[in-house]
Amino acid sequence: MRLKKLIVKNFKSLRDCEIELDKFNVLIGANASGKTNLVEVFKLLRKIYVERDTNPFLDWWGYNNVVWAGKEELPITVGMLFDVDGYDVYFETTFTGTGGSFRLIHEILDISEYVTLEKEGSQFVIRYSNNFYRAIKESPGLLADIKHELVVNAPPKKSILTLLSPEEPARAFFSEFLGKLFGVVPLLETESGDKKDLFVVFPRIEEDLVVFVFMREFFEMFNSPYLRQINIEDVKTPKFPKKETILNADASNLIPLLYNIWLREGRLPEGIAGPLSIAFPNTRVFFQLTEDGRVMMKVFENDLELAPPGISDGFYKVLAILTAAYLNPPLLIIDEIENSLHPETLELIIDTLRESESQVIITTHSPIVVDIVEPSDLVLVDKENGETVFRRIKDPERIKKFLNEKGLTLSEGWLYGSLFENKEQ
Repeated sequence: MRLKKLIVKNFKSLRDCEIELDKFNVLIGANASGKTNLVEVFKLLRKIYVERDTNPFLDWWGYNNVVWAGKEELPITVGMLFDVDGYDVYFETTFTGTGGSFRLIHEILDISEYVTLEKEGSQFVIRYSNNFYRAIKESPGLLADIKHELVVNAPPKKSILTLLSPEEPARAFFSEFLGKLFGVVPLLETESGDKKDLFVVFPRIEEDLVVFVFMREFFEMFNSPYLRQINIEDVKTPKFPKKETILNADASNLIPLLYNIWLREGRLPEGIAGPLSIAFPNTRVFFQLTEDGRVMMKVFENDLELAPPGISDGFYKVLAILTAAYLNPPLLIIDEIENSLHPETLELIIDTLRESESQVIITTHSPIVVDIVEPSDLVLVDKENGETVFRRIKDPERIKKFLNEKGLTLSEGWLYGSLFENKEQ
């Protein structure tokens, strides 16, 4: 599953913005342009949908600090368009924290050209597209009284994503009208009607329903690592071993996580060790337990043993990024990737990220990063009248030709001219 588009309204400086996303995305912009605000959208969605935090705004000291211009009367809306094995799936959520109480206001889950689920308060609407409804009606073995649009009551505090149970077996059928397999799944929880008569019909992907593939990968995506300011001193401090599968935003659990991988593989895997040895030649990583049972990482540079205080910050930064990429998350976000890294190391890291299977979003204000990547990778982040705007280069090849003719680097075109003055570019 890949995130194709993100729409945000009323979150911090993201007043009303839209950003199209590819597999590899580099957000460039000045300080305070709003790059990190975009990263924090993913953090907030994780708190709401993965962690199910009853007060997801606590890290920002209240709703007034995350809503546009501090206007608590405004709701926040986040819309996301995904590609799920060729199906366009759109999920939109609107919520508020006014009065100190988090509340979901409105949700939409739309599988384009098939079915739309919409929930507002306790009202839950299931609406089929015309063609899909015709396919359902013409398929033998389905409920004869299935409706083009069905309105039921559902628990007002529940999300759409919790009203369908992937545990329930989905009854399959084939539509000759559409030439595809589909499945029928019962609603998990409603407050009215006979539950055994409440079904939703979805297209299938092999042995699974599109909606369940989306739900699983949605939760995986928003549980993916996002690296911000790495807490180097905390990373260096020996930790007690425990099961770790996800890298913290500050990489504070890097050593226990790596230790688990090292024990499982018997060494650092090539996906980490290979690029690490290029960035830091003649180095080896070794783990040992302290007397009180904590895990400590040591680095050998040739025959010289380096304890944590003698290991450079850049080494930890590279190790954290390579570990995050090795975990192969659906989405990997890295804020201000250039910090503590040499230009040659940056190029190595960016090449590694580009070749990974993960969808990647990195933010930067470094001209060095801009010159490493392609124009098609760039998303220019700017602020106009206090609002963040995102722009992609419309014709990357034309920009490359223009810069070559002028003898300019991509970063010079960004810093000293405007890549976007001509709207055709």
